[in-house]
Amino acid sequence: MPMPVSDNPSTSHSSATPAIGAQGRLVTGSGFLPDHRVAIRITRAGEDIDDYLTYMTDGHGYLHCELPNSATGKLSIAATDHRPDPEGACGRLWSNTCSLFVAED
Repeated sequence: MPMPVSDNPSTSHSSATPAIGAQGRLVTGSGFLPDHRVAIRITRAGEDIDDYLTYMTDGHGYLHCELPNSATGKLSIAATDHRPDPEGACGRLWSNTCSLFVAED
């Protein structure tokens, strides 16, 4: 069933690329759809497997989330709120990719 224009992520908000930053286990970002699920993609260096976690943005489209304790090592992290982008990975609009190292506790 088609979504009304006001509820359709591809038409209800700007298509500006969201941006994220990461430090330690904290990932923050802006430019996402408000009150929306965001998928965080975590890739460990040297692995061909991505892990995906789901978080929610606040009413202003800001993301603030803690990575689980199991997310350690050299990581690459990106996020999407599932807006379509024909040129993006999997046809989705993705944020920038952050690289960081998280030591084991």
